[in-house]
Amino acid sequence: MKRHLTLFSAIILNGFVFGQISAPRTTPSKPKEIENISTATICHDFPDHKAYFPDGKEGFTKKIENVITLESVKLKKGEKIFKAILNFIVERDGTISGIQVSGTNEKFNNAIKLATKQIKGKWVPAKENGNVVRSTMQIPIVINSH
Repeated sequence: MKRHLTLFSAIILNGFVFGQISAPRTTPSKPKEIENISTATICHDFPDHKAYFPDGKEGFTKKIENVITLESVKLKKGEKIFKAILNFIVERDGTISGIQVSGTNEKFNNAIKLATKQIKGKWVPAKENGNVVRSTMQIPIVINSH
């Protein structure tokens, strides 16, 4: 009888020990700071489809020429042309940011930057693998002084 009782209690205890249901394992969730990191900081230099202005680069340059004021800008003797390189970022919503102008005449560079900020209208953003992305643009600006 003791033997049966020992065997019976061993079977019952095994049922309790090995019959426990383990909770399903879940992967830890990411902290809120990591979840909200935006990929908008990536700026593509060579996307599949480049950004473009609806009137084209020439149309954009013409708008700059129409808006720019050159009263305070002076040319050096013998020069007849203002030259600069305009660099900016076309954002995913078509707006522009990060405007930088490089050229030999600092006042002309500032006038180009100010004129670019005043232009109305949005760019059509670039696309990479079918997704709208930020992209860099570089436009040479040449204006005759007369």
